[in-house]
Amino acid sequence: MMQRWFERIAQKAADPAQAPVLTVAFGDSVTQGVMEHGRLCRAGVYHTRLQRSLEERYGQTTFSTINAGVSGSSVTQALDRLERDVLRHDPDLVLVAFGLNDCLDGPAGEARFEDSLRYICRAVQAETEADLVLLTPPLMARHRHEERIHPAHREVADRIIGAQNEGFLDRYAEIVRCVADEEQTVLADVHDAWRSMIAQGRDTDLLLCNGLNHPDEEGHRIISEVIISSLSLQG
Repeated sequence: MMQRWFERIAQKAADPAQAPVLTVAFGDSVTQGVMEHGRLCRAGVYHTRLQRSLEERYGQTTFSTINAGVSGSSVTQALDRLERDVLRHDPDLVLVAFGLNDCLDGPAGEARFEDSLRYICRAVQAETEADLVLLTPPLMARHRHEERIHPAHREVADRIIGAQNEGFLDRYAEIVRCVADEEQTVLADVHDAWRSMIAQGRDTDLLLCNGLNHPDEEGHRIISEVIISSLSLQG
């Protein structure tokens, strides 16, 4: 499933005149690199970490990454920018990461989420040669940590925590898994990795720097490692 990507890595290593191996990270505020309210961390976001890891592993290949994350975006809203942010760049690898905003619609939004995610997969596969990785979302907060929640977010805090604790986010993660399987794309199961941390006794709320749904730099490191593992298994 990752033939194009590995071919491009080898081509660039063999011929420096080739274009860089290009990744587009398509997602929401986590992909954009939003941390606490009003702060972006470009160096710590998961796809920047991924690029650094790839540069270390493939020392003769040049990589570039386009950050196509938009804060607050659902996957359905992202359809309007699919051509602008992804398709026109003819990337070699596309990372698709949605679900945190989408799951706030609960069961009523599940079909729309699945249809939109499937549309993105098919459009990328039909209009580019890119390989595709679908990411399940990390966990959101399970408890209200008032001291870490910005005043601008307090009104929506209970809705976010409720979507986590009522299982809405779990259901949306399962939709991502199903679409990845049916569309034959690589799956980076971030959600499962975070669930595993809870099973091992770790409080994943502590990885959310805004107290709600934005992983801190350690959380982004974990996301990048899940992606690397999924790519390595395919390689």
